[in-house]
Amino acid sequence: MKILYRNLRHGIIKVRIENLDDLWYLSSVVKKGDVVRGKTERRIEAKSDITRSGKSERRTISMEIRVDKTDFRSDADTLRISGTIEQGPEDIVSVGSHHTFNITEGTIISIKKGRWFNEEIERLKEAERATLRPKILIAVIDEGEANIGLVRESKVKYYSLSKAIGGKYDTKGRGGRKTEFYRDTEKFILDTLKRENISSVIIAGAGFEKDNFHSFLKERNPEVCKMVICEGIGSYGVNGIKEVMSRPVMQKISEEINAAREIRLINRALAEIGKDSGLCIYSMGDSENAADIGAIETLIVCDDLFLKERGRVERVMNTVRSRRGNVHLINHEGEAGQQLNALGGIAAILRFKV
Repeated sequence: MKILYRNLRHGIIKVRIENLDDLWYLSSVVKKGDVVRGKTERRIEAKSDITRSGKSERRTISMEIRVDKTDFRSDADTLRISGTIEQGPEDIVSVGSHHTFNITEGTIISIKKGRWFNEEIERLKEAERATLRPKILIAVIDEGEANIGLVRESKVKYYSLSKAIGGKYDTKGRGGRKTEFYRDTEKFILDTLKRENISSVIIAGAGFEKDNFHSFLKERNPEVCKMVICEGIGSYGVNGIKEVMSRPVMQKISEEINAAREIRLINRALAEIGKDSGLCIYSMGDSENAADIGAIETLIVCDDLFLKERGRVERVMNTVRSRRGNVHLINHEGEAGQQLNALGGIAAILRFKV
């Protein structure tokens, strides 16, 4: 994300969306009652000389809406912001009618609030910093199948490639089909490296195929292989990606990648709960009490709970920060978010027992 303009005296911040992660950050900033301004397409009636043919035209216009709701669709890489029109070309739109902005990569919008909270401004700044942070690509390789995970700030995005190469007794053409599979996987990795700021590529697998593919890649792209790490694991597919993310190798190279950090935080919280150490609590009431006495070292909150109980959750967050604790807002769609929601959407790792 790029913050293009800020005037807090008038409650306006203008931003440009640069990737999927920005949409996730923005979804927890824009709320009901805010005013959002941006460009959009509207279908308008055609000129009289072509109206009889049933044709119409689309025009790009600037419009301002008062927000009713937001809907972040990570599967479609879109944030939908819906509301009632407050301002726009009078010959095209009707003030008070409904409109939805589809916010995607490259969109520029202005957000106007009656009051910007520190948490909201920090969220936008974090999105701006996150754009510069590197990402990690994990490829779990098996016979004729590659499961690939792009570890982003907001979530892990999964991809899969497969090719029928035949069993070990189907020797005719098997070597050629395997080479084609390696080339397809190589191309996917190289294309991703061109699009994304990748710091490391982890090639993993339970058998020898990871080593065979690594040798293939090293022979053809020695420079790329300088950022490659090979990791032996016991799982396949998406489970293999998740296993890699829990390994120490990830901690070494992904300290600034939220999706990986979230899993480590949740694993730490679950470990304290499992030990019955008294150093992890997971309800809103207990978190409020622990925050008030400065007992919280790390507060973990799901973004959907934050949106549902914004005022109450923000008070806890601000209290934890004021007592030099850490606060992490995590994506409810990811594995860590789902585990946290099973605990009620909020958990706190404590400095001492309460």
